[in-house]
Amino acid sequence: MSNIIDYVKEYGGYDFEKHRFCKEDALVLSQFSYLKFEGIVDVMSKVPMSLKDIDALKVRDSLFADYRYEKDNRALYEAMVSSVRFAELKIAMYINRIEEDTQFAALTFMLPGNTLIVFRGTDETIVGWQEDMGLALKKNIKGQDLSVKYLNDAAGSISGKFMVAGHSKGGNLAIFSAMFASPNIQKRIKKIYCFDSPGFRTKFLNKSGYDVIEDRVVKVIPKSSFVGMLFDDGGKSVVVESKSVGVIQHNPYMWAIKNGKLVKTKLSKGHMRLIATVNEWILSKDEEQLEKFVYYLNILLESSDADNTIDFSKEFIKNSTQVIKAAKGLDEDTKDFLSQFLRSYFEIAKDMIKEEVKERTGRHKKDA
Repeated sequence: MSNIIDYVKEYGGYDFEKHRFCKEDALVLSQFSYLKFEGIVDVMSKVPMSLKDIDALKVRDSLFADYRYEKDNRALYEAMVSSVRFAELKIAMYINRIEEDTQFAALTFMLPGNTLIVFRGTDETIVGWQEDMGLALKKNIKGQDLSVKYLNDAAGSISGKFMVAGHSKGGNLAIFSAMFASPNIQKRIKKIYCFDSPGFRTKFLNKSGYDVIEDRVVKVIPKSSFVGMLFDDGGKSVVVESKSVGVIQHNPYMWAIKNGKLVKTKLSKGHMRLIATVNEWILSKDEEQLEKFVYYLNILLESSDADNTIDFSKEFIKNSTQVIKAAKGLDEDTKDFLSQFLRSYFEIAKDMIKEEVKERTGRHKKDA
C-alpha cells in the first residue's frame, strides 16, 4: 500500500480547489515539521518564506538532521517541491527551543485558502516515549504552556480561520493550546488534527474546557497504537492500517494510504484490553514509580534499529529479558507489570507478524 510520500506524488498535481485540504495533507505537514529550518527561516518571523525560496538556497542537507527519518524525509521533501499542490507553501513563525527540561518546536504553514499551525513532536527517537509518557505523568509540561503562547501569537499575526495539527507530542500540544487559547483565537479554529498523540487525564479534561473544541478534534491512530491511546480508549479516533506493528507504527511513513485516503480499520479487542490495563496501572502509581518504569521501557524501545516487525520483534524479545533483569531501580510490582506488558504485547503482535510473513511470501512468489 502507498504512504504519505506516494500520496504527495499521486495528488501533487491537484491544487486545493480540485482536491480539498484533508487530514492526509495535515499528516504530510505534521511530518514535514520535523525538518530542521535553523538558519533558513528566521525565528518567529511574521514574514513567510516560500518552499521555493528554501529550495533555491541549496541547503537541503541541513534540513534532514533527524537521522531516523532522513531517507523518507528527503523523499517527502522532493515530492512536495516538485508538486503543484505544495508549490506555494510558505512557512512563518518558526521556533525551536531546546532546553534541559523541554524541546518545543512549531511552524505556521500557509497554503492557498488554508493555514495550518503545526507543533512538532519529539525529535530523533523512534517514538519519543519518554517525553510522550511525561505528558501522562505530570499535570502539565513546559511545552504545553509554550504552545498556548505560540498559538495566540501565531494566530494573532494572521487573519481568518485556521487549523492546528501535530504528530505524537505535537498533537497533544495542538489540543492543549486550543483548549487554553484566548476566546477570540479559539473561535477561529476550524480543525485540530492529532496523529497518534497521548491524551489527557479525565479529571483534567472535565475542567479544562475541552467540550468547547471537542467537535473540531480529529484524532488518528494506527491499529496497534500505544502512545495515541494513553488516557484514551480509541473510541472516537480514526483507526488506520499500518505496514508494521507495535511501536514502529508510531512512524507516519508506515501508515497506509489508498486512493488518496488513509486506510481505515479497527482496533483488536486484545489491544484494547492491553491499553485499558496500562492506563489503569498508570493511574495507580506515583510519579517516581512511573518515571523509573518509563526509563527502563525506553531503553527497550530504543534498543533496535530494525525497520520491520519481524526483525524488531526478534531483537525486542532478546533485549527485554536482559533489561528486566537489570532493572534494579524498579519495585517488584512494577517489574512484574513490565514483564506482563511485554507478554501481552507479543501476544497481540503474533497474528500481525504472521500476516506480515504471509504478505512477504506472497510478494516474493509474485516477483518470481
